[in-house]
Amino acid sequence: MLLRTSKLCMLTTGLVLGAVIQCGCENTIPVTGSPDQPGKVVLNPKQGDIIEWTGVVPSFLGPLPCSGGISNGQCKITVPDGSYLYQCTGCIDPEVVVGPQSGYHFRAVLAATRLSATDPVSMWCNSNQVNLAPNPATFTAHAGDSLEVVWIYTGTGNQKIPDPVVTPSQSNPVPCSESSIGLPPDNHCTFTVPTASTTYNYTGASKGGSCATSAAGTIAVTIQ
Repeated sequence: MLLRTSKLCMLTTGLVLGAVIQCGCENTIPVTGSPDQPGKVVLNPKQGDIIEWTGVVPSFLGPLPCSGGISNGQCKITVPDGSYLYQCTGCIDPEVVVGPQSGYHFRAVLAATRLSATDPVSMWCNSNQVNLAPNPATFTAHAGDSLEVVWIYTGTGNQKIPDPVVTPSQSNPVPCSESSIGLPPDNHCTFTVPTASTTYNYTGASKGGSCATSAAGTIAVTIQ
């Protein structure tokens, strides 16, 4: 899917269809390991680059890396850094990581086995309120399958929560195998699908109160 055209950079990150980064380089593929999900390769533009989607209509979950939004399938990067999630038909949990990675670092490890389904959830601070998207995170699976939710702390500046924590709620909490959920690489919840369709509850918050108001989140599992 690499376009051999001058001044185009091309990357596929598990997408069925392609995204092009216009960055003034030739035959360069700007990729990086995700700082949020070990073993995953993601788009890695810098401020001023333009991402152009062909054949898909992307929709960002939470903060956008382009202040003017997406116009004619293009997004001009206007932020210096941060992680950003988007969704589109035919895409597999796509993510954009802007600029040189900073903050979270861990060795990328390819899992020996894959979970039956993984759903990334964007978590960020807006007007001192924690936000979650998608909410609920939804799965359709068989009883006994293993599922995973990954919280991606998106945005830049005061959008990005420096001390995130995800806590199972008191009522019907999500049964995570992990003892605590916070910064990467501990930003995952893995659990086994029950025998009946179930909605689980959790709370997303800033541990130290940098984002004052928490958010109630849900994970909805439908049995096939």
